[in-house]
Amino acid sequence: MAKDRRIYRPGMRWKTVLLVIVIVIALLVTIALSLFFGFRKYIVYTSDGVRLEVPWLMDEEITETTETYKNS
Repeated sequence: MAKDRRIYRPGMRWKTVLLVIVIVIALLVTIALSLFFGFRKYIVYTSDGVRLEVPWLMDEEITETTETYKNS
């Protein structure tokens, strides 16, 4: 007679859920770090606080004022 090779492994479902949670957290940390280092050159520190000045999200009037200030 052949032996039954299936073994009951309690807790396997929790290990799978924990692994998925760890992978999701690792992906979120990776995305956050890549965004931080990618937008680092657009971060502006002022006396009012920290701002993110992204060129494609700025208004035309603010861009002109900033360019005039940089050229002075």
